[in-house]
Parts: sequence; structure tokens; C-alpha cells
Amino acid sequence: MTKSSKSIIALIALSLASAGFVFAAAAESKTAGCCAKAAVDGKKCAHECCVAAAKEGNNCTKCKGAGKIEKKAEAKK
Repeated sequence: MTKSSKSIIALIALSLASAGFVFAAAAESKTAGCCAKAAVDGKKCAHECCVAAAKEGNNCTKCKGAGKIEKKAEAKK
């Protein structure tokens, strides 16, 4: 193989790998345990840190949550 074709293959591989990392990080959303427990009881978590994070649309990282809050899809009638 020539030097230029090796460079092109390396560039393509690097692009695909970096795109995979970006999409994997963006898809990660984890609800904090305290918030999940409150949701099972039909309530919202009362922790100040969770309330502040929810106002911004995020899961509370202090309570080991991660990412944006996922919106539930409403059922079609």
C-alpha cells in the first residue's frame, strides 16, 4: 500500500471511532436511585440537588445520576 492510502484508512478509522464515542456519551442517561424510588411511589424526589438539576433538565449527578432527563413518549390514541 502506498503512504497516502494508509493515511486515508487511518483517518477513516479514527473518524468512526470518535463518532462512536460521541454517540455513546450522548445516549447515556441514568436516573438517580432516589429519584427512581420516588417515581415508583408516584412522587417526585424532594432532594434540593435533584430539584435544581431537574429544573435544568438534567439528572442529579450528586446522587449518581447522569445525562439529560428522558421524556416519556405519550401513548397514541
